[in-house]
Amino acid sequence: MRKLCVCLFYGLCVFTIVFSLFWMALPKLRLPVPDPGSEAPPSSAADLAAQALPELAAQSYRLCDKGGRVAVYRCGTNGQPEVLITITGIYTNLLPENDALRIKRGVTVYSERELDLLLEDLGE
Repeated sequence: MRKLCVCLFYGLCVFTIVFSLFWMALPKLRLPVPDPGSEAPPSSAADLAAQALPELAAQSYRLCDKGGRVAVYRCGTNGQPEVLITITGIYTNLLPENDALRIKRGVTVYSERELDLLLEDLGE
């Protein structure tokens, strides 16, 4: 009886470890984000708001790679990054491949909330 309990316990431990490794290896599901220069129609409410109201475009932020880390810029009225706000502690080369490519191309967000959510998703 004692051997059976020990075998069941070890079996449960092995199953838990295998299941945990499998779960960690699953890719995260992410929504596709169009390139900033593409002519695809905007998909989020923030994109629509930024196009409809020019004053909201001044509140946009751009994340890009600077020295191997993610940098946050505030965009001007023309939509181009103007003021460096911060260089985060997020290393670009440690991000998943898709996220690293997006950051190297530059990602524009149109609100502070969107910026916070993206930085949280990237790992800060």
